[in-house]
Amino acid sequence: MPETAPPRDPGDDLSPSILAARRAWTGQDLPHHAGEPVDPSTARGNVEGMIGFAQIPVGVVGPVDLRGDFTGRYAVPMATTEGSMVASYQRGLRACVDGIRATVQRDGLAVWPLMTFDDATAAAAAARFVDVHRSDLIAAAESTTSHGKVTALTHELLGRRLMLRLEMTTGDAHGINMVTRASAPLLAKIPGARQVLLHGHDVEKRASLRCWRGKWIVAETRIPQDVVETRLRTSAAALEDLWASYQLAYARMGTANHAIQIANGLAAIYVATGQDAAYVAESAVGTLSLEDDGGDLYVSLDLPNLHAATVGGGTGKGTALEGQRIIGAGSARELACVMAATLLAGDVNLAASFLGDDFVGVHERLGRNRPDDT
Repeated sequence: MPETAPPRDPGDDLSPSILAARRAWTGQDLPHHAGEPVDPSTARGNVEGMIGFAQIPVGVVGPVDLRGDFTGRYAVPMATTEGSMVASYQRGLRACVDGIRATVQRDGLAVWPLMTFDDATAAAAAARFVDVHRSDLIAAAESTTSHGKVTALTHELLGRRLMLRLEMTTGDAHGINMVTRASAPLLAKIPGARQVLLHGHDVEKRASLRCWRGKWIVAETRIPQDVVETRLRTSAAALEDLWASYQLAYARMGTANHAIQIANGLAAIYVATGQDAAYVAESAVGTLSLEDDGGDLYVSLDLPNLHAATVGGGTGKGTALEGQRIIGAGSARELACVMAATLLAGDVNLAASFLGDDFVGVHERLGRNRPDDT
């Protein structure tokens, strides 16, 4: 567990020696991050028409001082091509001097199959069938897996269509295939449908303010007044005032994302740890709060739809496996809490930078990679 921030070299922060020092700082052997080729055979089942591997720069931030459901200090890899982004998260973490508390409010992955009947009367009859035979339907779903358990089976009528919601625990895997497979025998037991769609009422990889699923994580911290003033170079009152304006603007916009740069952090951590990056569309639904509490800054980040996995998919191969080892989470829940804490820190720093005169300047200094260097 890292106790200090990753080492830097102001003279040449991309030299082989400082890259090696940062890899050593993670406490893990990282041959693929250092350039060792990945065996193409490890990609079997993950890609078709393969031509090779994408190369995306990976930075590391930390320590993430996590409290709450899980306690520890974590290093977090972030794959990105956006200059200044990793530095933003690192500066935010430095401001969270009392650690970040993260708790799991809910954990379950859901699918919404859609069944069409001859008319609304038949659909309503099918809904009553579900209510009467719920235990048998749940048993049919659970018979398909030794890992998942049904946590909810509900329904909603839409004209002559019956929309089901099947939610299951999925262990440390993401589990979308597990839950989809489990829905098939359940649907086969409901009689009378003229059409059955496993992904009919589909929230898969799209933002939603109503159909939440995955891990609901709440992260929070309190930053002392002196830290707000010296490290963030602003005040809690100014940040609260800024956030009130942003919330009004977000409400007018109609966005599902009432935070700042959480999609940035999610995409970077997802790619670095082998998650399905398209789930950023769902996971970036969240609400940030910045509040003046007697001069201290209270910060919370509510993520009702966070997707995370430590096994399955692309999590156990190549640089993704190394990225998982850097974090060292013992479960998908722990990984989700680390993600949420990291995202909170990044938003704190970016909000503070909006109040200063360094937002554009930092991007110019750290993201300056134009060919003409102008």
